[in-house]
Amino acid sequence: MKIISKKGATVRHKFMKNAVFSVIFWFIAVGCTMAQNLNATVSVNSSRIQGNRQLFNTLEEQLRIFINDGKWTDTHPPAHGKIDCSFTLVVNEMSSPSSFKGELQVQARRPVPGASYKTPLLNYREPSFLFDYMEYQSLEFNPDNIPNNLVATIAFYVYLILGLDYDSTSPLGGTDCFRQMQIIASNVQSNNWSGWEAFGSERSKYAIAVAFNEPVFEDYRRMWYDYHRAGLDEMAANREKGRQKVVTSLPVISSIYDRRSNSVLVTLFGNAKLDELVNVVTDMPVHEKRAAYETLRNIYPTQTAALERLQRTNR
Repeated sequence: MKIISKKGATVRHKFMKNAVFSVIFWFIAVGCTMAQNLNATVSVNSSRIQGNRQLFNTLEEQLRIFINDGKWTDTHPPAHGKIDCSFTLVVNEMSSPSSFKGELQVQARRPVPGASYKTPLLNYREPSFLFDYMEYQSLEFNPDNIPNNLVATIAFYVYLILGLDYDSTSPLGGTDCFRQMQIIASNVQSNNWSGWEAFGSERSKYAIAVAFNEPVFEDYRRMWYDYHRAGLDEMAANREKGRQKVVTSLPVISSIYDRRSNSVLVTLFGNAKLDELVNVVTDMPVHEKRAAYETLRNIYPTQTAALERLQRTNR
């Protein structure tokens, strides 16, 4: 058993406090006029790694502070309050005491007015996430000088969540956040970090940033607003009117699929919205359900569980 002196424990405690404080202080100093927008839960699962469990506990706490206390935008939280989201990091490998490989799952949701239901905005898994971390290191985000892949990746997904939320309540409302994603993705290219490839991958963070900033896909972002603000948000007052607006997402997704079948936008929409869309369509007339089923089957042929559920209601 390793014995830690009282003095050593005190020094360790002070060092941890200083490291956590450095995260908070940096955000206060740089972004004191900005708003705290997120209500994130953070989970770091290190059960497959032997060794210092405290390191991962510290990482979890520092990430929680980094995300929730960060002043990410100069706008106030939306009318529905801070955005609920979750970051789940499963650490699978440790190649050195400070180098790791894992899986990162990021999810976000927002309330639907007049309902207890929260609609998913993002449900995305990065299956191979490589990062470096030393216990108590400060986590600081400066888009012009990003220190490591951990900070870059978390900041990127924070802006993706914010952009999706703002786009859902205001036409093209997330533009500034999506531009920040593009800045991050461009500025890290010289580092050759895994997951940021500019070419050869439609699933990289660079590809995600490009998709949300390309004018050719502006129809997706406008559809996203109609789906939420004119669709889901109206269903409590006028269920049929809101439902019809939700269903207008299908031609847009189909058009994007026809233009670029491997577009990450198609993946992001399916991951977040397919189950919800099936639930909305289920109560519609049979001929409309059949049309929706054929469209969705063409775009998401492997999503058999959701599609079979919709198909059963067509009989």
